[in-house]
Amino acid sequence: MVAQAVAAPLSSSEPTAGGKNSELPFSERPTLYRSMSDHVDATIQLSAGLRFDELDWSIAGNADGTHPNVRSELTWDDVLSHQLTLSGRLLVHRHFYFRGHAGMAWIRNGEVRDSDYDGDNRTQEYSRSISDTDDDELYDLSAGGGYAFHFLGERLFFAPMIGMSLHYQNFRITDGRQVISEKPGLTPDIGPLDSRLDSTYCTRWTGLWIGCDLRYTMTERPTQVPPIEWELNLVYHFWGEYEADADWNLRPDLAHPKSFEHEADARGGSVTATCHIPIHPLVRINLSASFTRWTTDQGDATMYKVNLPARTTRLNKVTWESRSIMMGFDCHFF
Repeated sequence: MVAQAVAAPLSSSEPTAGGKNSELPFSERPTLYRSMSDHVDATIQLSAGLRFDELDWSIAGNADGTHPNVRSELTWDDVLSHQLTLSGRLLVHRHFYFRGHAGMAWIRNGEVRDSDYDGDNRTQEYSRSISDTDDDELYDLSAGGGYAFHFLGERLFFAPMIGMSLHYQNFRITDGRQVISEKPGLTPDIGPLDSRLDSTYCTRWTGLWIGCDLRYTMTERPTQVPPIEWELNLVYHFWGEYEADADWNLRPDLAHPKSFEHEADARGGSVTATCHIPIHPLVRINLSASFTRWTTDQGDATMYKVNLPARTTRLNKVTWESRSIMMGFDCHFF
């Protein structure tokens, strides 16, 4: 009698030709996404909202800061813009943290005052004009990195950081009207200015910053949607530079397209508070408010005249403040 050999079934504990992962259901097998999500936490945030800016600068009569100590001053008030921002953050292996931000704002309206003085401390004002500022743009770029710490069972996140930022402001001056004119022949007559008025003042703020990001996650809820998260971003620009170029298009005695330029050392700080409200395990609504303030030290204001040598006076100070209210969405990738 010929014996028939029957192949025994493979034991469930023995690996198949495909390796031990072949034993797992397909939905439980490791994927690139799952592997990355164990080590990487990445979020992109898109927001839109309103922004309000103010800028003020003044120059003296000469390089020593005298005759008078404030010769000319320009102030931009209530500059309203529509702003769009794109931000991202990346956490690698729970501790290596990176954050970036890019923003653009379209100026809708604002007012600029241009005053000239003969006396110290803004006395003997002999010229003042009020003009509009609109139809131009503001740009912001910032990036930094740091080391993250976790507390309270991962609900509190703290990351000291260092980084750099750049801020560009293009202010256009149009539709002006003269309201004080004490030197006929030197200053325009009271009333509307030349309709061709289209002057520009373009600024650049650059600097290095230190700061921190704080995030607190509320207690877990008995649902599939993650809890609300609160975030605070603090930044201090300990080193910075300010540069600006201007084109006063109605001044035939000044060079074009660069009529004068400003340079000075600068410092500044900003704070942003954000609330992240989950609507899906990977998507959240964000509501944020921010405040930024920069100032400069005394610097140089160099004026370029037609067929004459450049003349430098003291730039007394430049101050810039910005506020914004934003709303948008977060998308959590890993």
